[in-house]
Amino acid sequence: MNCLSVTEAPDGSGGIISVDFQHILFLKCNTSESQSILVQTRESVYYIMGPLRYWVSALNSTGCHFSIVNRGTAVNIDNVSRLDRAFKAAYFNLRNGPNSLTCTIAYHRYRFVEKELITINPNIIMC
Repeated sequence: MNCLSVTEAPDGSGGIISVDFQHILFLKCNTSESQSILVQTRESVYYIMGPLRYWVSALNSTGCHFSIVNRGTAVNIDNVSRLDRAFKAAYFNLRNGPNSLTCTIAYHRYRFVEKELITINPNIIMC
């Protein structure tokens, strides 16, 4: 099991805990804290420090499939359940709803992300 050391608070006051790579849905630059990155899972949001590209490279070097989808966000391709071509969005639940987690994809990156997803999961739902 591969884990990432994260904190539960942006200032580190929550202590350090481990999150399994498989549970990470996406990474997003935290606009309120200049160097922190939000680590989104289905259950919670955690924090790490450093540049997004560094973490994407490090995680992909360990066998993960993270893809930068816009300037400040990278998705875990393995956890995407559906792509929306019209809205250029990745969904992490099969249906929309109040608990549905989504991540928008930059227009110029969409085709690359779609191709990557189809390679990893040929049965991905496209709408």
